[in-house]
Amino acid sequence: MNDAGTDTESTERPRGGGTGALRGQPAVAQPVALLPPPPLDERQLRADSAVVAGFGRLEALVPAAEPYVCSDAKAPVLLLVPGLGMDGLCFIRQLQLGALAHIHLFQMPNAPVPGEEGLCGFARYVEEYVFERKLDQRPGGLILGGASMGGAISMLMALRGRVQVRALVLLCTYGSSRHLPLLQRVLAPLAYIVPLAFLRRCGWLLTPYLPHNNITRAEARWLAYPGIKRTLSYYGYAVGALARLELIERLRQLSLPTLIVHGAADNVLPPAAAVELQRSIPGASLVLVPNARHAFFFRHYEQVNPAIASFIADVRGK
Repeated sequence: MNDAGTDTESTERPRGGGTGALRGQPAVAQPVALLPPPPLDERQLRADSAVVAGFGRLEALVPAAEPYVCSDAKAPVLLLVPGLGMDGLCFIRQLQLGALAHIHLFQMPNAPVPGEEGLCGFARYVEEYVFERKLDQRPGGLILGGASMGGAISMLMALRGRVQVRALVLLCTYGSSRHLPLLQRVLAPLAYIVPLAFLRRCGWLLTPYLPHNNITRAEARWLAYPGIKRTLSYYGYAVGALARLELIERLRQLSLPTLIVHGAADNVLPPAAAVELQRSIPGASLVLVPNARHAFFFRHYEQVNPAIASFIADVRGK
């Protein structure tokens, strides 16, 4: 992608243990018009909630008003699942895609579903929300996606096959825990006692003052204070599940259009994780966003949203 945000794909060699140059990519669709970026204001969103027997209240954030409410009845649903410690507010800048898809930003509960293993304990909530709202029965189908942990949950849902998924959008995510730092995997059990919510908040609030960071204080505060207060047990379970994640062999079975977008300077998951996903999911496309770190979809939305928009247009054209 270039600095103007047009959808051109980088062939930059992956860093951080990369596995070589990217394979050739298919031709990119013509740029798709996007809506103006929304202000960082929670009033741009409203809660779409439902009480599901056995699962309690399940909720997603959806656009509150025009122009971000999709008026095209045949447009797909774009359901995005947030990463570790985040909630649907982190995707507010993806409201630019509201003319192309019916946007739902899932609000993940803290406690996993009993009886499910690993991240499936969270995936089950998303599946039940899809069932309750019949999102995969809409005329345009369901495009499922997520960031980091949310991307892993999306892949698990596609593999489980309980809901009908038309396509996948995977942001800064991975399919094998070997891409996580060894120390993070070894120390994962400590997530039950270490105050990760506090440390995460401090990290975001300090980011604007660090060298080579162009995030504003308002943006940092938006990311530092998600709408859902995360618990120690949430972090303990989620971090443990992420440290055990192994999906690569199963992903070779997928036959879904898949877009992978990753930061070329990701400091949490190296670009090699995205390259591995592309090589494992048949026909997947990979976009590397130059100079972008983890959670880049918020700060680098000028590059990310055109890529997703072109992908949605391509999926609808098939």
